[in-house]
Parts: sequence; structure tokens; C-alpha cells
Amino acid sequence: MGTQYSTATLKSNFKQLQSRMERTSKLPFARPDLSDGEFEAVKRVMESGWITSGPETDAFETEFAAMIGAPGAAALNSATAALHLGLVALGIGPGDVVLVPALTFTATAEVVSRTGARPVLLDVDRDDYLLSPGAVQCFLEGCKQTAEGPVCDLGRVRAVICVHYGGRVCDLDALFALCERAGIELLQDAAHSFPAKDGPGYVGRRGPVTAFSFYATKNMTTGEGGMITGDRPDLIERVRRMRLHGIATPAHRRAGWHYDVVEQGYKYNLSDIASAIGRVQLQRAHSMWERRKLIHESYQRAFSEIPGIRPCPEQSGSAYHLYTLEIDSNRDQFIAAMEEKNIGTGLHFIPLYRMTYYRERYGLQPQQFPACEEIFARIVSLPIYSAMSDEDCMDVIAAVQAIMA
Repeated sequence: MGTQYSTATLKSNFKQLQSRMERTSKLPFARPDLSDGEFEAVKRVMESGWITSGPETDAFETEFAAMIGAPGAAALNSATAALHLGLVALGIGPGDVVLVPALTFTATAEVVSRTGARPVLLDVDRDDYLLSPGAVQCFLEGCKQTAEGPVCDLGRVRAVICVHYGGRVCDLDALFALCERAGIELLQDAAHSFPAKDGPGYVGRRGPVTAFSFYATKNMTTGEGGMITGDRPDLIERVRRMRLHGIATPAHRRAGWHYDVVEQGYKYNLSDIASAIGRVQLQRAHSMWERRKLIHESYQRAFSEIPGIRPCPEQSGSAYHLYTLEIDSNRDQFIAAMEEKNIGTGLHFIPLYRMTYYRERYGLQPQQFPACEEIFARIVSLPIYSAMSDEDCMDVIAAVQAIMA
């Protein structure tokens, strides 16, 4: 089991594309990369007799925080849970406003609504698809500045959630500085961005809340799962309580029968079975990242000279979670043609303002988001994951070249 990585053959096989036969089996858009190590770790935990949150989850948190250089981490059952509990721990709720990019998955905004606060969608940068400091600054300039912070017609602006789309990292230095001046919090949605670089370290090493996803399609996986990291120990400790019903001391640390609920809680904990998978995935994270980087580079070489497409935006230190193309002609026809060639694709994302719920509840219109509209009309995601073989990668390249010829 597991992927045998090649770091040399993709470039040497590049010249063989012209003579390739089309695939006869479907290449999925995403697939987890699991080795014997993950299976053995799960077996070990199952045989231990303790399979819910316990010592394995404690170890996973410690090792994850150490790897990215974060002062603390708490394992959860999703990145959605991480963002939600992060907002709750920061005291964000009714009457508050949180700024989020319109080009993201619904979880980024839905957690804001769940606290009673109001998500406000902002357009993204046309070139890199990220929420820019300029867009945040422009919104804040339209607010009334008060002693408690910026206030707009919808309420008091309390926070920004930036999304590190596709593995590329937002301008964190500028965003942190801007939020500090404005007296608001910056949270990071890093569901796509493990292990992306943030300056000398990794994303998640600074700031009060960074949310990671270990969903089945992510760079590392626990099947379902997530992690919150932060530089405020009290906040992380509170998240640990809230994730399991607000109970002060978890069962595996209690000496006897007594337990106490000290605040409102949720059921957001991660099991030791999932954490066992995560610990092995964490050990393999660098080699899986190297494989994704190699596939990204192969795609960039292959697609850079093809008329009618825009290759994926480039960023040093990316986690390479997504590889996107922009198709100048009919994107939907391109997707259909890839399907005929047995290549799975994705679309990241349908902007939130196009979703029935957000459109009707908040009265949003596409013309309010010109960059998102241009991106959405053209974008498609290609397979990029560490379990792909060299043959898989060349099949994707050959399919795109044939369709765009």
C-alpha cells in the first residue's frame, strides 16, 4: 500500500505525451494517499481499547503544533468546527460583522451566521483569487471609526477571515498590520493550506485562530477532521473544553467518576482512530507535499504555452492543494470533454453570492463581485494529489492538450 513517489521521471516522460493512448479507466479528481503505516496505527489504537478522544489525540495535537511552530493546537472533527469555536472563543456574536471572501466554501461564512454575527462578503483579487488587504481597507474606510472599533451599517466589524485558497497564502503581514490598526481580529481559513509557508515558518504559527482541514480530499487526511492552532493559550484551552460539551476535564484524564460542565459546549471532538491516521500522515506530509509540487510544476510547463488557457497562479511556498486552469472559451464544454477522456475535474468555487441561501438572505447580486464573476466563468480544477502516478499526471496533460488543440 501507499504511493511510490518519483521525483525524476515526470520531466523525462514529458516528451512521450504525443504518442499516449487515452485512458480507459476513470482518474478521480481526488484520492487519499494511505500507506501501511496508517493501517497499522489504526489497528494499534483499536487493540488498545480506547478509540474515542484520548492520548492519541493529545499526541497528534502536540506533534502538529510542533511541526508548524504554533504555541498551541486543538484537534477537532472539521475545519468548520475550528472556525466556529474560534469565533465563539473570541466573543463574536449578535451585532457583530465578520468580513469573508466571496470565493470560498460555504463553511467560511456559515460559521459566522452560527454565532449570530453577520458575514459580509468581499470580492477577491483577480490575479491570485485571495482576499487582499486593499479590499479589507476599502471596506473599513467606509465604516465609522469609534472607540470600540469600526462600525458599518450592519454592525460592529469584529474580524476578518482570510482564506488561503488552493494552498496559496494571503498577504499575512499586511493583513495582520491592518487588523491591528483597526482593532479587529484576523482568523485564517487554512483548509487548503497545510503545509504552506508563512515567512520563516508555516501557516498557523501566528494569530489567534487558524483552521486546518483533514477531510478526505485534503493534503493530509484523517477521513474527517480538523485542527485549530493559535498563539493565545487561554483560547486554545477554552476550545478544548467547548469541543466536548464544555466539560472541564476529558474522560481519559479523570481519576474518578466526577466531571463538571463549566460552559456551553458542542460535540466537535476528534477520535483517537482518526488521530492515529493523522499522526502517520503528519510524518509523511513533506514527501506528499513534494509530490504535489512536482505535479504542479509539470502542469505549469505543459500548459504555459497553450493558447486559450491561463495556468494556475504561482506562489513560492504554496501547499499546492489545487491546480486550477482558466478556460477562455466554454469552460463547461472543457469539463465535459475531460470527462469523456476519463479525467475527473472539480470547480472551486461557486461563489457564495450565487448560492440561493446567501442571495436571498442578504440580497446579493453578481455585479457586486466582478473579479469573482470573471474567475467563476472560467475556472476548473485538475487532479493533483500525491497518490497520482506519473502515468496519471501525463494522462491529464495529454487530455488538456488534445482538447485545447
